[in-house]
Amino acid sequence: MLVQALIGFMGAITFAHIYRVPTKQLFYAGLVGALGWTICLITRELWGEIGGVFAAATAVAICSEMLARRRRQPVLVFLIPGVIPLVPGGKAYLTMLSFLQDDYGEALALLVTTVLLAGAVAAGIIIASSIFRLYSRAKHVRR
Repeated sequence: MLVQALIGFMGAITFAHIYRVPTKQLFYAGLVGALGWTICLITRELWGEIGGVFAAATAVAICSEMLARRRRQPVLVFLIPGVIPLVPGGKAYLTMLSFLQDDYGEALALLVTTVLLAGAVAAGIIIASSIFRLYSRAKHVRR
């Protein structure tokens, strides 16, 4: 599990560097990626692959929102690198490979899984971000 967390950390840091995240924020972006990947690995055994990705994306979005406020950075500084390990790129590759090999049954099954995984990532981010926006608005209205 520790090796997998390190892989999530390195994947997030690598993409954070590519996207020119400020150097002082690289470590935090890597932590968000490691956390997301670890949550995905733990929860997918309980809730299935799609449920695990959804839980991990939600956790990444919540952590990104909290870190953005604490570190005074845009949310995307932590969110984009943090969600990269969850993107179903391998499934998308296998989908295209199955289509190219004329294995249409397998290709369609993989296509549905890939779309559902991508949707789980998007839904987790949208739900967590929406809750934070509502909370922020309610907090400002009370003042």
